[in-house]
Amino acid sequence: MIRAFRFSLIAALTSASICCSFTKASKLAESGVAEFHSQYNSGNFHEIYVQADEGFQKSGKEADFQTYLEAMRRKLGTVKEATRAATNINTTPSGTFVTLNYNVNFSEGKGSEQFVFRISGDKALLYSFNVNSPLLITR
Repeated sequence: MIRAFRFSLIAALTSASICCSFTKASKLAESGVAEFHSQYNSGNFHEIYVQADEGFQKSGKEADFQTYLEAMRRKLGTVKEATRAATNINTTPSGTFVTLNYNVNFSEGKGSEQFVFRISGDKALLYSFNVNSPLLITR
């Protein structure tokens, strides 16, 4: 009986700990999106790149990333409103990754964004970013 109680207590505490850590990870990632949008709207593309995860930086050169964001801003404009559409959190041996999908109203039209952040301590580091909009093709 005592053994079953201990097991139940440990399971409950573990579940609460995971829930709290997932909540924390989600909030950190949401803050990361807000920071990204602020830096994007201000044209601080260098800051986005240097604050990103090492894995993000290894995936491409800073100059290419800046060119991408410049084209995005030229065609879509600035972010006016972003609404979270979905959240997914995965904990792997490589760390905790939070994927956030947003529906976005840009100054020139609509689109969707997907952010992947790797949680490192109390920071959400940009690991991947993707934007989709018909305006990227038609303009």
